[in-house]
Amino acid sequence: MVELKEFKEFKEFRLDSEKIAQELAKTLNLPYFDLRIVKPEIDALKYVNRELAERIKALPLKKEAHNLLLAVVDPYNQELQNLKQSLENQGFKVNLAIISPDSFEIGKKEYEFLKEKRLSYIKTFEVNQKIFQDVQEKIKRKEELQNIIKTLIRDDPFSILDYLLAGAVKFTASDIHFEPYEDIVIIRYRLDGVLYDILSFPKNIYQLLKNRIKVLSGLMINIVNKPQDGSFSIIFDSQNIDIRTSVIPSFYDESIVLRILNFANSLIEIEDLGLRKDDLEILNRAIYQPNGLVLNTGPTGSGKTTTLYAILLRIKRPELKIITVEDPIEYRVKGISQSQVDESRGFTFAYALRSILRHDPDVILVGEIRDKETAETAVQASLTGHLVLSTLHTNDSLGAIPRLISLGVNPKLIPSALRVVIAQRLVRRVCFYCQEEYTPDNNLKKKIQEKLENLPPRTKVNFDLKNFKLIKGKGCEKCFETGYKGRIGIFELLEITKDLEELIYQKPSEAEILRAVRKDFVTLQQDALIKALEKITTIEEVERITGTL
Repeated sequence: MVELKEFKEFKEFRLDSEKIAQELAKTLNLPYFDLRIVKPEIDALKYVNRELAERIKALPLKKEAHNLLLAVVDPYNQELQNLKQSLENQGFKVNLAIISPDSFEIGKKEYEFLKEKRLSYIKTFEVNQKIFQDVQEKIKRKEELQNIIKTLIRDDPFSILDYLLAGAVKFTASDIHFEPYEDIVIIRYRLDGVLYDILSFPKNIYQLLKNRIKVLSGLMINIVNKPQDGSFSIIFDSQNIDIRTSVIPSFYDESIVLRILNFANSLIEIEDLGLRKDDLEILNRAIYQPNGLVLNTGPTGSGKTTTLYAILLRIKRPELKIITVEDPIEYRVKGISQSQVDESRGFTFAYALRSILRHDPDVILVGEIRDKETAETAVQASLTGHLVLSTLHTNDSLGAIPRLISLGVNPKLIPSALRVVIAQRLVRRVCFYCQEEYTPDNNLKKKIQEKLENLPPRTKVNFDLKNFKLIKGKGCEKCFETGYKGRIGIFELLEITKDLEELIYQKPSEAEILRAVRKDFVTLQQDALIKALEKITTIEEVERITGTL
């Protein structure tokens, strides 16, 4: 009888707890959730570590693109405001919802599933949180990081890796390069696509550092004459950051590259890629078709996969079946079936694509078309009711059609299948904090005018070609003294028109295609120049990426 009474009191207490949460949500005009019914998404939980979640009673419930839904017990918690700011600094739009304390206790159990999922594919490196916090808050310039690590070489070499990783996160580096020479090892960060020397240290220190990286990445310490690839993960301040490790033998020692993948910062909306309004209209015409082939061309590291995923996010709907086959999977997106090529087991792009078609997808992303079988299967799929997105390694959009023909695709099928070819590169943005205007000399001004005087009518620009200024960055602590911060795409779109269809049947060269489309075509260099005149990038960056004017 006593037990029944206690149970009733507990039940009434829980009902009161939920009622209070409901009233709070109603007062603040925020949504309310009962986590007995609605479970947090496992992939959302990784953006707030469990220790922090328990401290401030906050759980990520759902993540869609840049939107993160955060369920909280106390919306006035000061530490919650810090977390919200941290997530927003990573590019998230954070929306709050209210839950009860009981709901939080139920919801936090989902972290166990996150732990199981993470351990199934990647090892977590427990970084020194104080080191990371100190670097984020106190280090402003490269020289300050250098001085700390120089001290560590003498006093605490074991902590060097923590500081190098913390510095990479602080300065948003995409890679850390360890390059051994006869007597020293040079460490370099890749920032916005460009390598910068950080520091050097003696070879004896490198042995300790190298072995630690190998152990963390699941690699064999005793293998030094063969390439090895591995990975590990770090968690810092609600950020989940994966590190891909590549080790190759070099003349003096093994060379290491750590690729830093911060998934919270990666996926972006299609409007933020850098496409002009007229190019976006061309792309939209292609991607909203029920079938067809959309190709993206450019070298490695030019942002092709980011663009294709921006397209997927734009067209993604519950009623569409979207399947990808990639090598490797660079983004993880809920609602999209993703598979990874494994050529050692015969799971090639061509084999995977044939298998995918049996699942009756509406949209297919093929990481790369590199052989005849993949090319022919992709074309056939696009002709039989599927929208196919893929990449092709050519220098520009004009080279895609000759490349498909050289791979063995029947030219008579290409006009019916191909909708648009994208070519792209990435240019660095001028730092917002240290940019300054200047007037170009007459020689440079004339070159720019000659390049842009014949832009097609569809290209609307917001500058005066007869009277304009350019900008450059002086360099400051915000941009690692480079004058640049972040990157943006430059694009060249080749739309398959009726006139071009007739030409394709004749197996045209790139020059012949250019002559056919010239009146309505904007080149990569022209798009880059437009961005320079719109004060987004510099002329030096335009020439670095697209060649001299």
